[in-house]
Amino acid sequence: MKKNRLKFFPVIIFLFIFSLVILPARAQVHFGLKGGLTLGTVKSFPAAFLEGFPWKTKRGWVGGAFASFEFLQGVSIQPEVLFIQKGARLVDSEYDFEARFNFNYVEIPVLLKIDLPLEGAAAVPSFFFGPFFGFNNRATIVMIDPYSRETEDIKTDVEKAEYGITLGLMVTQKWGPGYFSIDARYDLGLSNILKPGVEWLESIKTRTWVFTVGYSY
Repeated sequence: MKKNRLKFFPVIIFLFIFSLVILPARAQVHFGLKGGLTLGTVKSFPAAFLEGFPWKTKRGWVGGAFASFEFLQGVSIQPEVLFIQKGARLVDSEYDFEARFNFNYVEIPVLLKIDLPLEGAAAVPSFFFGPFFGFNNRATIVMIDPYSRETEDIKTDVEKAEYGITLGLMVTQKWGPGYFSIDARYDLGLSNILKPGVEWLESIKTRTWVFTVGYSY
């Protein structure tokens, strides 16, 4: 019963923060698009899929839309909808073999963004943090050696949703009619993305660096 209650905790947080978005009647609102690069790895139990082969970083892509609601001067709520590629790699250099664990999500972060204005500076730095909720739409293992490339679908072993916390830094500058932004963040997955009873590992939690550029009006 306690485990079931914990599953609803991130949903409660989401509804609470989302209510902050719709309450301020005079909030300044901006909408934009962003895209960039991900560097993903995972934390698993046991610590490695194969003994002696630790998890390596895997590159991926991220892109989506966001809105920014400034309800106090320099303080904004920023919900986003992103397509994001997460995962990790295993590498056996001796046999020139690589296995890529790919977990693709539609992710919804809800961020509290606080500006740190610098007097006389053209760009405005900010830091942000908040929960994210991801919905899995693909999960595969791609096995690559000098002679072949095979893809195994493991979506049936992966939970439909994950949740976690994201935090990062952003720099925004007025550019033309809108605003150009660059941000770097760390997605800390808190939920086990594997379903109970999966034989190859007991748990996997995602760990992902995300780097994006965006433009908003």
